[in-house]
Amino acid sequence: MSMPKSVVKFKKGEVEYTSNVDACEYTLKELSRAALRDVARLARRYAKKEVPVSTGTLKKNIGTWVRGSKQGMPRLQIGVYSTKQAKKKNITPAYHTHLLEFGTVKMKAHPFLKPAVFNNIDKIREIEAKYLSGIETDVKDDFDENEEIKDD
Repeated sequence: MSMPKSVVKFKKGEVEYTSNVDACEYTLKELSRAALRDVARLARRYAKKEVPVSTGTLKKNIGTWVRGSKQGMPRLQIGVYSTKQAKKKNITPAYHTHLLEFGTVKMKAHPFLKPAVFNNIDKIREIEAKYLSGIETDVKDDFDENEEIKDD
């Protein structure tokens, strides 16, 4: 997605309207995507720490994806590579992921994806807040407090 025109201006009578909606929407999406990438790195690192290692196959298969949604805002997915993706990356697929995460009748669950997120909510909020503060900075740059408003 390319950067849209930052300003749309039009006149109606003697009043001139200026709209930055497209640029703001673009900036919000890009900052959200960047924040999600940082959150993904954090979650992936903690998920890999939680994995019980026997051969290391599962650890190598943990991945994150930042993708767009139908509403247009990006979303983060955390999981394990599919068989096709694993083979494409030239690693052994981890067929046993769901057995560890959720357990079986004979084996107790050893979750590693869910705790990677839930145990780090505060850190995730910090990361998101840093990027959201970027929106405030962007708006302050465009706003001139000393600009005079003329009366008709």
